Amino acid sequence: MNSLADSVSAVVLILMLIAVGYIMGRIGLMKKEHKSFVIKLLVNISVPCMCIHNVFTDFSVELIKSAGALLLTPMLFNIAMILIALAVAKAMKISRKRFGGFVVMCAMSNSLFVGYPVCTELFGAEGTPYVMCFYMMNTFFFWAIGATMIYMSAGESRLSIKEIGKKLASPPLISLLAAVALLLMGFKLPSLLESFTKYMGNTVTPLALIYIGLLIYETGLKNLKPDAGILVVSGMRFIISPLIMLLMCRIFNIGGMAQSVFMIEAAMPVMTQSVVVSAYAGADEKYNALGMGFTSILCLIAVPVLMLIFG
Repeated sequence: MNSLADSVSAVVLILMLIAVGYIMGRIGLMKKEHKSFVIKLLVNISVPCMCIHNVFTDFSVELIKSAGALLLTPMLFNIAMILIALAVAKAMKISRKRFGGFVVMCAMSNSLFVGYPVCTELFGAEGTPYVMCFYMMNTFFFWAIGATMIYMSAGESRLSIKEIGKKLASPPLISLLAAVALLLMGFKLPSLLESFTKYMGNTVTPLALIYIGLLIYETGLKNLKPDAGILVVSGMRFIISPLIMLLMCRIFNIGGMAQSVFMIEAAMPVMTQSVVVSAYAGADEKYNALGMGFTSILCLIAVPVLMLIFG
């Protein structure tokens, strides 16, 4: 599924799901207190089930054993994007309270809550292994470096190794690594668990996109007015980021669906987690929420263009 018509159709479907969340927020069916439940359900149950089911249905021992370049590419991509984002933030003289959040918005993608639904609609189940490879590296760098920078922007000290370890030990990442280990050991998922993880995993796409719609409603469409910093973030997300990923794919000779998935994942909007961590740390969470809302809407235009050029 790589034609312009197919990508536009996929984006329209995603927009419809986002609109459900927006409308439910507007008419009062979903409220601020419901966000915590949705996130807890996604992070602790739905996404882990999705990871487990996808590993046992879409991965193979051969693919995992040959995944070196598929992990190295997003790893070096994240390092490159962080260095570029740091240089841009310093050149623009971003204020201290926004500095860490700005770097994270520029450098890191919403690889799961938006990236997974987009890639599922565009590439089907065949693209899932590549999504998981990108997700692992993106998650690691966010908690190891991105979250630390956000805390430091709020005037906090650097996160300790123990604290970073706790953040990295999230249910989705643990379930993904555990499933890969079990698959390598020859374990087969019982049919009952396979059905359960399939049904729960299928809730990720609609719930995640409905949640994004609710966040956009809370931010307010009239408030999605980008300043120079948010415009730069958008340029980093949808122009610089896919170009850097294309360069990495060329260096490591990665093509076909793997390259397409990596490039789409690289061009996803601002991470939802950056808003959550900014609020928790006492940084400028409203600025991150603005970046997330604006880039989530802009993503609906960027994806068809990228598929037209590189699909």
